[in-house]
Amino acid sequence: MKTKPSRKEQLQKRWELDEKRLFEILGELGLTKREADMYIFLTKRGPQKAHAVATHLKIDGAQTYRSLTSLQEKGIIESTIESPARYLAVPIEPLIETYVKSKKTEITRIETEKNELVDYFKSISTRDTEYPMAKFQVVTGRNAIYARISRMVEQAKTEILGLTTSLGLIQEDTAGILDTIIETAKTKKDVQFKMLVTVTNENVNIMKSLVKKLPTRNPNIEWRHTDLASKVNPRLIIRDDEETTLYMMPQDETSESTQQDSGLSIHSRIFVSTLRTSFFEMWRSAINIKERINELEKGTPREETTIIKDPTDSQTKINTVLDSTKKEIVVISSAAGINKMSRNNPFKPYMEKGVKLRIMAPIDLDNYEEAQKLAKQYMIKHVPISYLTMMIADNKHLFMFKTTPLGEEEDTYPFYLRNTFYTNDQKYVERTGELLNDIWKRGTNITETASESLTGTPIIQVPSTATLTEIAETMLDNSATSVLVTENKTVIGIINQKDILGKILKPSADPTKITAKKVMSTPTMTIESTEPLIAALRTMKEKHIPRLAVMKEGKLVALLT
Repeated sequence: MKTKPSRKEQLQKRWELDEKRLFEILGELGLTKREADMYIFLTKRGPQKAHAVATHLKIDGAQTYRSLTSLQEKGIIESTIESPARYLAVPIEPLIETYVKSKKTEITRIETEKNELVDYFKSISTRDTEYPMAKFQVVTGRNAIYARISRMVEQAKTEILGLTTSLGLIQEDTAGILDTIIETAKTKKDVQFKMLVTVTNENVNIMKSLVKKLPTRNPNIEWRHTDLASKVNPRLIIRDDEETTLYMMPQDETSESTQQDSGLSIHSRIFVSTLRTSFFEMWRSAINIKERINELEKGTPREETTIIKDPTDSQTKINTVLDSTKKEIVVISSAAGINKMSRNNPFKPYMEKGVKLRIMAPIDLDNYEEAQKLAKQYMIKHVPISYLTMMIADNKHLFMFKTTPLGEEEDTYPFYLRNTFYTNDQKYVERTGELLNDIWKRGTNITETASESLTGTPIIQVPSTATLTEIAETMLDNSATSVLVTENKTVIGIINQKDILGKILKPSADPTKITAKKVMSTPTMTIESTEPLIAALRTMKEKHIPRLAVMKEGKLVALLT
């Protein structure tokens, strides 16, 4: 005979069913499984720091911050203003109300459209339509590819779209493809030709010859320039809304081995439509071919100021600029950027061509060894600036980079490449170059520096008789995390935030009566100001000490922390 479940067991089962249903509702509101887990955890436990959430869900910090940020953007959780912040779940009632409203709206919409949907279903159920199937065919060999392209051009009824590289323009001119396009454009006035090409010093004469052949009256063919840095970038041609051929030819134009050249012929309206959309996005940002020819002949680049959103596009633009750099690259980077430069050495190819590189960055315990390695190849200086990350090439091109957002994965490249600012506006570049040169002059060469040079922003000083209350107010007013304690104009110790908190949190503590002299810490390790900075940093690292006093003529002149 089965025993009846106890009241506690019944409630437990009911709670499990309710939680399962809550997960389903949260999923329908757009939350992922991980986000739903976070919301339930914060609902049960109350306000929690990100570390506690990561520990509970057994995920790393970057994933945790991404999910918490997503939940905040969706209005599912809130955060406190303390540092580090704590996160808390919003009440469930408004979420349930949103869910109910969305379901009611969906039902109302379906009821309104019911008759129309039924009529449409009946109409399509009686049709005997044969849908065209997408067809794919691999084309091998350069001659076969060019034969197919020529046939596509000749069969075009409304439109031909083409994209080719710098090398491709040379190869297709040699094969007679470009002449075929121009002759067809002259005879088929109703067909519109739009050709995207990369014009460089190597093929500019070919392009000038083609421009002379273009029809002058009612031209139905237009050429524009776009930067395709890679020689093996996929090329394409689109005919009407029906067919496209994608092809790659990695060998140079003089190569006799052309059988490795390959292409893919695709008959699919959906695929062609998607490809056309991408093509016209590139088309809108491309420049007129005559402007590009004029740039190359006069050696004056077109003025350009833009935000490059995609990291891959940013990298391509950087590579293109650096490949053309002849004299100097000036970089101001973050502390972490120094480590990445040392590991990956992205500037080595340019150094080998004779381009000089100057690097500025904050040098600290975490990067000084890597900075030493870089100093053997490049000029490098310490500057106490962590909010600027930029690069100037030949005083003609300026890139400005954002700092890596909290929780986002670090890239191996020394700069964060999303939403990169670029300009070749000479007035702007020159002014920024003057700023960087001024920072460079004020910087400290790490191979020659003395310890007193790495003091950064002066630490705020307070007298030894100052109370904790007065010290806390001074730190807040100056946005300081620590202060130096002085007596008779001589520095005798240091107090940081933890020292103050450790005292005032005691039950019997009175911050208005406790003086600095009773709380301060006195550095136990010292180094002379004439000692190299590297020696100072190495001493701190080897001795595992957080602070090192820098002495000059028996007096404390600075404090490395």
